[in-house]
Amino acid sequence: MMSDDDCSISGTPPELTEAVNAASLELLPVKSRNKYNYAYNRFMDYRTNKNVTSFSENVVMAYFLELGSKMKSSTLWANYSMLKATLAIRHDVDISKYSKLRAFLKRQAHAYKPKKSKILTKEEIKKFIQEAPDKEYLMIKVAVIFGISGACRMDELVKMTVQDIQDLLSKLLVTIPDSKTNTSRSFIVNEMYLNLYRKYVSLRPRDMNTTRFFFKYQNEKGCRQVVGIHQFRNMPKIVASYLNLPNSKEYTGHCFPRSSATMLVDSGGDITSLKRLGGWKSTNVAEGYIEESLTNKEEVANKIFTAEKNQESKSNISNTAVTSNISYCHTNKIISLENIQQNNAISSQVLPVFNTCTNCQITVNITNNK
Repeated sequence: MMSDDDCSISGTPPELTEAVNAASLELLPVKSRNKYNYAYNRFMDYRTNKNVTSFSENVVMAYFLELGSKMKSSTLWANYSMLKATLAIRHDVDISKYSKLRAFLKRQAHAYKPKKSKILTKEEIKKFIQEAPDKEYLMIKVAVIFGISGACRMDELVKMTVQDIQDLLSKLLVTIPDSKTNTSRSFIVNEMYLNLYRKYVSLRPRDMNTTRFFFKYQNEKGCRQVVGIHQFRNMPKIVASYLNLPNSKEYTGHCFPRSSATMLVDSGGDITSLKRLGGWKSTNVAEGYIEESLTNKEEVANKIFTAEKNQESKSNISNTAVTSNISYCHTNKIISLENIQQNNAISSQVLPVFNTCTNCQITVNITNNK
């Protein structure tokens, strides 16, 4: 922020400076503004405790060295990003130019392996939807169908409203107007799951005082209470437990989008389709949602060996084509296969070549009657 001296030098009235500063703070992301301010205040408290007033690289570097002893690499990068934004807005300080600091953060990331949610396979999802009793799992089934069909985040399922869903008789068109990436997107729920959706909707209490779509379901009845984000986060674990999958606690809130992204890529989807599915703008972020599944690895291996086999086949065809391109010159006469068979002098040389050909048109020029 500008100091009083800055105001007097530039001639800017204090009230205008305050208005500009307030407007600058609005540049921070709305959803995570509190986190940004918390990261900034923590750094400012560190400076106060260390009796420093500078924003030099050494000061910022010392701060992150202290954080590095308590935080994992991904959290360090998050704090760096938030501090970079707030310092730029409040003090016009650009810490992205601090090369030593970035080198330190990159080194911290080398040995770090992010822990990601386990995924559900297409077969496991199908088994749960078909076998789990509706009496207990109807609402969870609908959440799984929506979560997988649209790679929905937990927050998107929480905020989904009745108006976001259009029943087109043979399918559902679902719109997500407010996503994490600030881009609206939509997806289709196909016909095979319409009965479960309609059964769940039919149980919606008439006196619901909210338009949120997901309501609680108990004892085959709908409740007026809506489903919270913590319940959605537990759903992948509940599905994994029902299927008796090992380490069910590792199926976290990211399970639905990661499972959806992996299923799309395993089915042959390209990066453009993947980014459109989850509303991701960054290719690296989108690829981070893909699990290195065994199915994907098998398909890659099959493509490699199929390519080698096709190359060998093409080589054999090429050799046959070269051999079959032999012409026999003999007085510029064109003779048929029957003529060659009657001519014992050349039939032993030509017939083996003809026997390896199919659908071939062969012309033989005879230049010598001997």
